[in-house]
Amino acid sequence: MNATDDMAEVSQIQRYASEDSAAVFRVVWYAIASRPNVILEEYSEAESTTFQGNAKFALQIAGEKAFASIKVDEKDSSVEIRAQGKDEVALKVYLDDIMESFEDSINKFKSLPEEDKSKLKRALVAKTCWDRVVYKILKKAPQSEVYFQVAHGREMMIKATEGEGGVHPLTLTTSGWLANIESLPHEEPLPGNIASELAKKSIEWKKGTLEVISRYL
Repeated sequence: MNATDDMAEVSQIQRYASEDSAAVFRVVWYAIASRPNVILEEYSEAESTTFQGNAKFALQIAGEKAFASIKVDEKDSSVEIRAQGKDEVALKVYLDDIMESFEDSINKFKSLPEEDKSKLKRALVAKTCWDRVVYKILKKAPQSEVYFQVAHGREMMIKATEGEGGVHPLTLTTSGWLANIESLPHEEPLPGNIASELAKKSIEWKKGTLEVISRYL
């Protein structure tokens, strides 16, 4: 029996007008996962002929364990957000709040000049990478998968902040961490002490990335 079987569930579907469904997915991901104590539980992105993105997060709503799931489907230009938890009224309030935040962010995103939009998109990708680092560590994924997320997040942050004069401190610490874990066995999970330190570090990187995102959204 799943933990969600005895929970109430509410959902909302929002249509969107954008040709960049991947960016829409990352904006709604940001709306949910930019808040404290939100842990990524699962995710998938498929980009064959049309984009489809899914993600599920564990969090607390009204002090109780809860889950929020997102699904972005390019085929019908829709964002679906589901919230599961004990208190149905609190879930509805939460969902309204998230939808309002998402709509506000997507409107700001669409109004940005192209260069800013490009930088923001990269910062949003970096944000998902830091969430995925913690996810991979908790799932005891091989070093190669964790390494990829750190390297990709670092690359996106360099591109999101280029031309700002000086290097963003985040790019230095990510470089150091890549050097630290590079020599570890690629097919094995990171050793426990290194894994827990890296998980803590990625939460710091997330905060630094949110500061960059907040310039635009």
